[in-house]
Amino acid sequence: MKNQAVSINPIIAILLLTALLFMGSCQTYKYGYWGKLPSSDSGAAFEKDSAIRIMQTLALKKQSLNNETHLISQEIAEKVQNSSTISMHTFNALFGNLHQQYEIDTVYHQLFQQSPDESIRNKSKQALLESAVNYKKAFQKNKFIRRTINRGDIAYGIPTNTLNQTQQFLWSDKNNRSYLIEHEKDERATHTIAGFMLSNTVDEWQSYQYKTVYFLSKIFGQFAGQFHGKIDKKTNAMLLRSQLQEFDIVLLKSLTHLTEKLIPGYFGHVGVSLGNDLMIETPRSGVRICSIEEFSDGEIYLIVRPTNLTEMQKQKIRNSLKMQLGKKYDFNFDSQSPDRIVCSDLVCLAYDFIDWQSKKRAGHYITSPDDLVRSLLNRPDFSFEMYINKGQFTYKPDSDFIHKMLLIN
Repeated sequence: MKNQAVSINPIIAILLLTALLFMGSCQTYKYGYWGKLPSSDSGAAFEKDSAIRIMQTLALKKQSLNNETHLISQEIAEKVQNSSTISMHTFNALFGNLHQQYEIDTVYHQLFQQSPDESIRNKSKQALLESAVNYKKAFQKNKFIRRTINRGDIAYGIPTNTLNQTQQFLWSDKNNRSYLIEHEKDERATHTIAGFMLSNTVDEWQSYQYKTVYFLSKIFGQFAGQFHGKIDKKTNAMLLRSQLQEFDIVLLKSLTHLTEKLIPGYFGHVGVSLGNDLMIETPRSGVRICSIEEFSDGEIYLIVRPTNLTEMQKQKIRNSLKMQLGKKYDFNFDSQSPDRIVCSDLVCLAYDFIDWQSKKRAGHYITSPDDLVRSLLNRPDFSFEMYINKGQFTYKPDSDFIHKMLLIN
């Protein structure tokens, strides 16, 4: 009988290769899904009684956070299923919840890796497994939530691939796998490494496509941004400075910028006044604090002012704006992925008590500067204070004026 050539499906080959890499990488998870902690961390300093009290307190906090986690996850899943936009308040709640969860997990890791007491180490490892199983139940089945979390959010200190690391921890040894199978208790759950690897491989491919589009869009955006006319920022800043208050939302239109022609609607940029001659904005270089003069790169401005902010709201807005510092500009223009943001997303995240309008454009939901204006038009707690067009002031423009303005493209 003649030997026959054996052909291997490329997809199967990729999965096999991924399996080998994964099996090798599992060894790195023996210290938990955050990796080995520096010896300077304080886990070893906890005495046994103190460690037990700490873990009891953390367990109660975890229970409350887990309930919140599942409610947020369910809300997002329903929105995705109905093809509805997810509010910035929900994204803030999601990553805020994860931030608190991960802070607790970090304490468990300190005890697991560094406590001299074996019973404490065992209890802390079990707590880590409980956390990882809870993340699996809440997030792993929904690809949108899973991918969103794995992109991370530096505003809440969530690095990339944190969710993926918690799930690899569940498959890192047979004891962890046994715990997962015993405690998940879900008939639809997948309890095989192959099932996890398949979803992970698909996510990696989607991430590659997402990053490719981002890279190409960034090249085009940076190139188009080089074409603009000269603008008298100093004079514009003098006009704005005399009118602005802290928390004012300032929309801008530049008649000479090529990039302005590529943005849908009338306004092409927006920032928020921080007071003291400072603005916060998201240009193509990423979120930054700048002077009013640096911001004043246009000929037309609209100042929108919140009128009834409580002190708690003011502090929350300040904190939220500053938390976004350092985020990259989102050349994917995807408002449903807050790991990177555009100028209007900065406003939406800070003023997340508003139900911001959004439209699907080029496959992604995005809130444009014009959408911000439309969202605020009929709100009694926001006032359209000033419209400035080439040095000409229009005080308190009414809704008819705003509607006509937005029709001009």
